[in-house]
Amino acid sequence: MLSNMLYDTICIAVGAGQISRNIFQEYSSTNASSYFIKDDASPITKADIQSNSYIMENLSTLYNYEICSEEAILEYARRKNLESYWLIDPLDGTKDFIAGIGEWTINIALVHRNEILLGVVYAPCVGELYFASKNQGSFLIDMAKLFSNMNNINELNPTEIRLDRQLLVDSSIRLHGGQKNKTSKIIACSSRFHNNNLSSEFIAKYDADILLLGSSLKICALASGKADIYPRFNGTKEWDIAASDIILRESGGIIIDYETKKPPMYNKETISNNYFVAFSSTQIGGVIYQDILSGLS
Repeated sequence: MLSNMLYDTICIAVGAGQISRNIFQEYSSTNASSYFIKDDASPITKADIQSNSYIMENLSTLYNYEICSEEAILEYARRKNLESYWLIDPLDGTKDFIAGIGEWTINIALVHRNEILLGVVYAPCVGELYFASKNQGSFLIDMAKLFSNMNNINELNPTEIRLDRQLLVDSSIRLHGGQKNKTSKIIACSSRFHNNNLSSEFIAKYDADILLLGSSLKICALASGKADIYPRFNGTKEWDIAASDIILRESGGIIIDYETKKPPMYNKETISNNYFVAFSSTQIGGVIYQDILSGLS
């Protein structure tokens, strides 16, 4: 069963992904990945801006919820008493995008009070779409198989994308986290652009192999069983992890806040996250998990 809201969110994410992918291909063909630096020193591209406009316009048309986006932040005074609101990152992994690496994503989540009710993560260049809703499981769609040829998606008009609902359901693979042998070596996700000494030392302490990935694909890799842990010891914001958080949680995994030793809270006064370590389902209760909870790491 694919709820109407989740279906609509998937269609919007795919439309935004198509817009951003077209710009990415344009940049790649001309070697002209122009961008600007925002006040917080992070980069922004034309794709961030156009994806944001598309998502906000379409969500607002369909649902009477306010929207908090990385590119249009909803101040705490306006959102603190909201029952629900959309939390989006219209292009997560802008540094990957600028570098010509296709591991960027479109992230859309629905916040209810302090938790996430549904999340969609779409990686247009990778051809993976992840989605989840509370107590309904998390799923992965191989978009290349869905469209038979990823180039076919270019024939769709982003303003008119209404994917075949039954085909989405039939193409979905339910995620259960790490299916790999627990005795094999730990695989830790790491970032090309946001890694630091703390993360490197943590990974080395547990003698883990490294899987480099961009954007929220790192957390999704834990849900799909491609990796086991993801230590993040530098700055992230709520919109960076919200959609992938519920995807991981519904697969049986969890993100643990390094300070509180609990899952992340949303709709905080400060939208920044504490450091965290994310775990696939097979790592819950393991050595690293216990070390985090006991404060030994």
